[in-house]
Amino acid sequence: MSDQAGGYGEGLGPRISLAIAIPVVAFLLMAVLALGGRQDEARHMEHSLATASLAREAKVLIHALQAERGSSAGYLSGFDDRFLTLLQTARSETDQAMERFREQMSRVDPTGSSPIADLARTLGHELDALETHRRRVDGHRLEPLQVLPPYSNVIRHLILVASHVPQRQSPAEMPRLIHAYRPLLLLKEHAGLERALGSAWLDSARHDRNVFYRYSSNLAIQDQQRSHFLTLAPVEYGNTLLELESRADHRALMEARAAIINHGAASRPQHLDAVEWFRITSARVDALRDMELRLSEQIMETARMAREESRQRLALWTFLTLLLMAVTIGLSLLVARDLVQRYRQHQEAMEQTAYMARHDPLTGLPNRAHFHEQLEARLAKARAHQLPLCLYLMDLAGFAELNRIWGDAVADHVLKRVAQRLSELAGPEVLTARVYGDQFALVVFKDSRLSDIKGFGCDLLSTLDEPFQVGERRIEVAAHLGVVSCPAYPDHASQLLAHAGFAVAHAKATLGQRMCLFEPGLLARHTEAVELDQDLDQALVQGQFELHYQPKVALESGRIVSFEALLRWQHPSRGWVPPGQFIPRAEASGSIIAIGDLVLREACRQARRWRDAGWPDLTVAVNLSTVQLYQADLMARVQWALSEAGLPAEALELELTETGLMEDMDAAADILEHLRALGVRLSVDDFGTGYSSLAYLRRFPVHALKLDARFVKDLESSDEAEMIANAVLALAESLSLDCVAEGVETEAQADWLRARGCGQAQGYLFARPMPADQCESLLAHEYVTRS
Repeated sequence: MSDQAGGYGEGLGPRISLAIAIPVVAFLLMAVLALGGRQDEARHMEHSLATASLAREAKVLIHALQAERGSSAGYLSGFDDRFLTLLQTARSETDQAMERFREQMSRVDPTGSSPIADLARTLGHELDALETHRRRVDGHRLEPLQVLPPYSNVIRHLILVASHVPQRQSPAEMPRLIHAYRPLLLLKEHAGLERALGSAWLDSARHDRNVFYRYSSNLAIQDQQRSHFLTLAPVEYGNTLLELESRADHRALMEARAAIINHGAASRPQHLDAVEWFRITSARVDALRDMELRLSEQIMETARMAREESRQRLALWTFLTLLLMAVTIGLSLLVARDLVQRYRQHQEAMEQTAYMARHDPLTGLPNRAHFHEQLEARLAKARAHQLPLCLYLMDLAGFAELNRIWGDAVADHVLKRVAQRLSELAGPEVLTARVYGDQFALVVFKDSRLSDIKGFGCDLLSTLDEPFQVGERRIEVAAHLGVVSCPAYPDHASQLLAHAGFAVAHAKATLGQRMCLFEPGLLARHTEAVELDQDLDQALVQGQFELHYQPKVALESGRIVSFEALLRWQHPSRGWVPPGQFIPRAEASGSIIAIGDLVLREACRQARRWRDAGWPDLTVAVNLSTVQLYQADLMARVQWALSEAGLPAEALELELTETGLMEDMDAAADILEHLRALGVRLSVDDFGTGYSSLAYLRRFPVHALKLDARFVKDLESSDEAEMIANAVLALAESLSLDCVAEGVETEAQADWLRARGCGQAQGYLFARPMPADQCESLLAHEYVTRS
């Protein structure tokens, strides 16, 4: 026994020695590597500072080259002695800046294959070649545009030098500053190009349109670089740029720009002197240079601080290495316990990693992949035991706009609150997940709420009724809900999700509908809608649309006073497609804009033909969809149609629906005011079916109301229809509006309307809609014979 103990004791010492020696040796190796890394970091920080110094000299050289480029272009454009003086001054500054840059460049990575070394070699060749280029300028052997590329190439490479950040161990703040610095350099470069191109354009002896086109393109690029800078730059620099743009010299530049652009490529503003242009554009370039100086100085200061921090870290690491060497001997006794702790931490980390792989990091809900697995499992159980299952897919409405307006932080907060409300309502029994950026899915399985599928859907939507409080903001969020109920059971969970997606899409496409239960007919309707959209595009290309016209008749005289243009579609395989079938699809797909233009232009041309044929007072009415009404360029489209046809505005009447006007009353009133000022007649179509309010009619500058055909049809059989028709006629009279009755089919209806002061009517009693050539036979009789 003692021998065994002695043997164990003899072996214990070496084991303890190993337990101590192995960590100590390992620590020493690690310390050597760590100290080496810190030394390497310190050297790298020195290199970063040298690179920043080179960038500063590159910036100075860029500014000098930009001035030389602009004055060279101005000089070559008109051989102006004033530009020659500017050019000589600019070259002197360039030579001085070039000498300093070459000196600084020789200190930074002069050999090797680093990006800076490659750029240094390239720039050396380009700067050497610059002298040859100058001689060609002095010899007048170049066009103004030809003088730009050599300078621009050098400047482009200098910008790469000025915006270079060593990628290894760069200070955390440095990339942020450089990302703002790059677009500022590019903005200044294109401001310099604007100076050169404008000088070439204004001082040139001949009109070179390419110079103007290059100038116009350069303005667009400047706008883009300005936007990038304002997006990336720290707030104080963005404010500085905005302050620069509010100064008088910048306003002078804007006026000069406008003068050049307004004159176009055909001529140049005579009042704008090339040298004055050079002065005001140079003021902007100089102002941008001042911003560069501030930003580059901050970059330099960041590099200096990083270097000092690196030195301090090296000293600290050296001290800690000596201290920890002693501590390690004691800590080595705790290796076993430490290993156990590490093992446990590893297990926890693995579990956390596995959890994060299955859950959304923002909301903590299952992500799409994990949700798909869980849905597949529940679907298999439901199918095997013939149990009910219901999938709800919620799509937040307008969330992309919310994100754009309020930013990611507010949007993320709203998403977390939405997830919280849904989870609180659903409880742990319901699988709740975030499956897309703004979509949530819930699966109800083996739950009492399956007895009221719609009710639970309404509860889900009601969770969003209360606005979300984010700081001082109250943000309202709406949603659409697609619901799929099983049975029937699809083969895979992906099919179930696809069906829910179809239901959501149908709810979004249906006005006033927030929830839709999936049924197989949705797939067929979706396919039909897609095919109809394609056919509409083809119909426009192939000219399948045509216009028919229905006369409007003065009830007292029977004379035709106007025609309403009605769209007809003769499809090669569908035949005549009713407007009620294809117009809503055209509005949903956006093709209604092109179709509406076609109708408006053709109706105006036809009205012009009728007027030229001997009916000079005839007018034409065109229906305007809600989508067209709120188009930003509606006025331009109407003016274009009238101008193209040579039709006076008073010969055109636009018919608008009540619902369309009520969609945005303020915007609609403003649009109608502009149309009325143009001289176009305006009428409210199908009046009596919507709001029919005296209050809202007073806001809209319309000329006429059109009594809906449904009330006209029931005049002889319904007291309610008579009451509504009387009310509409009285309303029109009180507002001094004309009234047109639609759908008049009998003599009794016409007599009733005439007796109550209705001025005009249209309907089958007078004539059905017909092609334009048939309308002329009616017009030839001057009045309509009732049939």
